[in-house]
Amino acid sequence: MVNRNLADLQYLEEILDNFSKATGLHVAIVNKNGESFGLFDTAERCGFCRYIRSKSSGIAKCRASYKQATQEASKWEEPYFFRCRAGLVIWAVPISLRGISLGSIICSQVLLWKPDRFFYQELRELNPEVDDFSEMEKKVGQLDIISPVRFQAAADVLYVTVNQLMKRDLRVLENVETYKMQQRIHKELEDRKLQKTSATKEGDDYGTYLHRERSFLRYIRLGDKPRAEKNLHTLLTKLFVKATGELTTIKMRISELATLTSRAAVEGGAEAELVMVVLDKFNEKLNDCQRMEDFFLHMQKLVTVLLNSSVSLEDKKHYGLVNEAKGFILENYSRPIKIDDVAAQLFISPSHLSRLFRQELNCTVNDYITRVRVEQAVELMKKPEFSVAQVSQAVGFQSQSYFAKVFSKHIGVAPLIYRNSLS
Repeated sequence: MVNRNLADLQYLEEILDNFSKATGLHVAIVNKNGESFGLFDTAERCGFCRYIRSKSSGIAKCRASYKQATQEASKWEEPYFFRCRAGLVIWAVPISLRGISLGSIICSQVLLWKPDRFFYQELRELNPEVDDFSEMEKKVGQLDIISPVRFQAAADVLYVTVNQLMKRDLRVLENVETYKMQQRIHKELEDRKLQKTSATKEGDDYGTYLHRERSFLRYIRLGDKPRAEKNLHTLLTKLFVKATGELTTIKMRISELATLTSRAAVEGGAEAELVMVVLDKFNEKLNDCQRMEDFFLHMQKLVTVLLNSSVSLEDKKHYGLVNEAKGFILENYSRPIKIDDVAAQLFISPSHLSRLFRQELNCTVNDYITRVRVEQAVELMKKPEFSVAQVSQAVGFQSQSYFAKVFSKHIGVAPLIYRNSLS
């Protein structure tokens, strides 16, 4: 018998895919924060959207637009239309399950009118980061123009369809992440089974595995969820290849990794008592795993819980601002940034940002910047083509002597000694 949740998810995916083909609209499911679930993202994005998203702030613009649309659609409990921050018309169909808002289905990539000079003037104002405006105008000329009546009809059809699914209590979105992980794990495992080259030739020896493990734990300590999950995905695949499918070996390595991950989460700010409880439950369930996919899915769920607990995502009042600040720092640590730069990015005062970091992460903004720089320096030290001076400059230190002092304080040895220990 086909698993019910799997069948439900495939059913919803099929509906969205057919809707997209019939209307030519790009469709994606996003959560309450405007983040795509990744599983349902039908049809290729239009040239205009791909162009905007290729810019430094493009994806952030999309996410902010999706978040706003989702909030409004949920508030009014009906499709919500508005212009995105790049200038296109989009609409959001709210999705709720048993009265709880889960996110929305976003449709976009069209215009409701022929662009005029006022449209292009506003487009330029909305996208100041675009250097080649003529190229953007060219992309606009390729967009479809549909009537408002047709647009509204498409929104109504999808709204009725989605809500009928929810009334059947299919619990579709409650299981999206689990299904997505299972599909991804299965695909990679199958791809690896088909590879004919040796593990050593592919860089799948334990040295490579441990290197990836260190990177993964570093992202756990920093609370960098996207990079941590991406590294874990690669790490688990390498483990499968090196263990040659031996379940006993995989179980032992997964158990070791879970312990290391728990400690890294505590270093990143998670409460030790809570982490130990989570780890104990993890180890209890580990014995029930019978397949590689089970082990890997179990590990990925643990990482999600620990990353959430490291900053208490759901119950911390100012998590959104702190998370944005962390993201800005992770993207700009190589520049001489200070707390004033981070605060300006969030449109809040430095003192307010400082209080938030103290409350949420129990550290100062400068402490976090330094931690990120040192972690990045450790990685660069492993590349022999970089000198200590080059590493110092690459991670944002203006003075090599100050870099040496900070590095020694955090790592326990001077940069040069650490570098020599790697050879």
